[in-house]
Amino acid sequence: MLFIATYINAQNEITGFLGIKLEDKPYVAIDKLKKRYPNVEWKHPCIHIKGITFIDAKFNNLVVTFKNERLVEATFTLLEDASVTENPFRDKAIFLNEAKSKQNQIINKFTQTFNSLGNALCSKYGNPTISSEGNAIWRDRNSNSITLNVTLNNSQDEIGAHFSGKLTVTYRTTTTNNDEF
Repeated sequence: MLFIATYINAQNEITGFLGIKLEDKPYVAIDKLKKRYPNVEWKHPCIHIKGITFIDAKFNNLVVTFKNERLVEATFTLLEDASVTENPFRDKAIFLNEAKSKQNQIINKFTQTFNSLGNALCSKYGNPTISSEGNAIWRDRNSNSITLNVTLNNSQDEIGAHFSGKLTVTYRTTTTNNDEF
């Protein structure tokens, strides 16, 4: 799903995102985020922001989690779903065409977003490792990581066909990897 080229000038350390440094305390991160996003909410131990743009992609939300005043994880989440209702008074072929169209819209959107984010992260951090689940994972020499994941689902019931996509970009710090959370 991810187009990857070799990047020679990649940096070898993940230092932060959106102007937040991974070592920033919660109050510092909140102050930095409030300068760009007025809808920042602090609900201990997390910062929440709805409707946030990151690497030219619009996400539903960002949750930044702290433990003992240290950033442990930040997850950008993009969710979308679509449904097509089956109608017994309408030709089945029309329903199937509409369902296929909705499914393709979800697949195309999430594939394009995944590729765009993946390429941007590759240009900054080099090529990722790909997990057995298909996640792209960038790790730095300090064991901080960025994971790019996409999940696509479809189902059908007596009402109709349903399609959904979820894409996440998750930053994890060495605190996450060393401490029980």
